[in-house]
Amino acid sequence: MPLASVDDVAARIGRPVTPDEHPRIQAFLEDVTGLIEDHCGRDMDRRTGQSFTLYPEGAYRLAVPARLCTFLTITSVHQDGQELSGWTFTGRQLVRNEGWGLAPITVTGSWGYEAPPASLRAVSCSEVIRWMALSPGVESERVGEVEVSFSGASSAQALSPISKAALKPYRRRGAGSMTLLREGPCLDLRGPHVLHD
Repeated sequence: MPLASVDDVAARIGRPVTPDEHPRIQAFLEDVTGLIEDHCGRDMDRRTGQSFTLYPEGAYRLAVPARLCTFLTITSVHQDGQELSGWTFTGRQLVRNEGWGLAPITVTGSWGYEAPPASLRAVSCSEVIRWMALSPGVESERVGEVEVSFSGASSAQALSPISKAALKPYRRRGAGSMTLLREGPCLDLRGPHVLHD
């Protein structure tokens, strides 16, 4: 289900949606939901009672892809057709003191927002309204001193820079960088120097 509805778009354009516009707006809402999820690196739309497979390497910790961790609730964990017990989900990993072995693990659960935050709904609607305003093949238009920019072979359906900025709080953060310090004597990298009296 998309992050916004046709009624959400109609409320923002200030008029009822015509029957001819309804399928187009619905398709745009599905497209923009996919683009937002890809941009943010996580599933936003609620998936209920679905399964995914993880491949352990014999350790007792098993990482869950960050894309699936948004409000993830796990209902069952299976391996070789047998339901496993004694596991804990830490928010990013499945931990099991007995270890996971090497056979694939099937995890069943639900993840994503039950009700999308207002900011995601707003970004979805603004992108759909922007796409509706563009003529096919036109990437952007400007009224003052009339400027029209035509797109190439690729679609003009992409997130705008403003929407990408608004989605920054929802983006999956990478590992970042860390400064490592080594204990011991410090080296003076300025080279030899002479002390004067």
